[in-house]
Amino acid sequence: MRQQDVAEWKANPRGGAKKENRKAVFFFYRDCGFSLWVVSVSVIILGVYAFIGVFHEVSAIRFWEAFRKLTKAALMPVLLIYYIVTAANPLTVAIIAIILSCIGDIFLIRKDEPKFFRLGLAAFLLSHVFYTVTLVLLTYGLHIPALVASLVVALVAEFLLPRIINPPKAMRGAVIVYGIVILAMSVCALQYMLSRLSPGSVLLFIGSIVFIFSDTLMTYLSFGKKPKYFNAITMLPYIIAQGLIIFGLAG
Repeated sequence: MRQQDVAEWKANPRGGAKKENRKAVFFFYRDCGFSLWVVSVSVIILGVYAFIGVFHEVSAIRFWEAFRKLTKAALMPVLLIYYIVTAANPLTVAIIAIILSCIGDIFLIRKDEPKFFRLGLAAFLLSHVFYTVTLVLLTYGLHIPALVASLVVALVAEFLLPRIINPPKAMRGAVIVYGIVILAMSVCALQYMLSRLSPGSVLLFIGSIVFIFSDTLMTYLSFGKKPKYFNAITMLPYIIAQGLIIFGLAG
């Protein structure tokens, strides 16, 4: 839509613009109105996510268990709605990744029970796999120097993380596999950022790094002596990481 057509139509709406230009003006304002609606709704949804996140942290600190569990389960559905509403072309694999994260959250509400901890770990492992597939589909080309450097860093991290976390022998294999998957997701996030540099892609990559920190912190504290505010400490970086990743994907 040319701006001069809009100006001409405003100056003489009955005869100053050609018929086809009048149609173009109509679609121009219709699209502007729709874009404004999407922006408004997306801001509201992000506000809801922020409110739930803050209320979850307060509930964890004050030991309001019912509210803590409810808000934990509500986080990812809100981000799913945000992604579907905001993304120009929502990808099925991304939607599956978000749903699996939601399932993981629900299982980890009972993370003190080994069965549910393993189920939660499996759900998040699959979620990272689908996040990785999403990033591969969205990435154009390879930045070879960054790929080599990030793979070296990932290998070092994969060597160090199990030693930092120090899981029980029965869980060591699962932790190693999970580490490989989440580090692969972050490597792909870096490639996505370099191929489509924008504020959203930068925030997504930062979110992947925060996610690694969040999961490392959660598993480290889970296998050791848990601090008094374990839930609040481990959920804060997780809430930030998921928000950044979905915001970046919706881009």
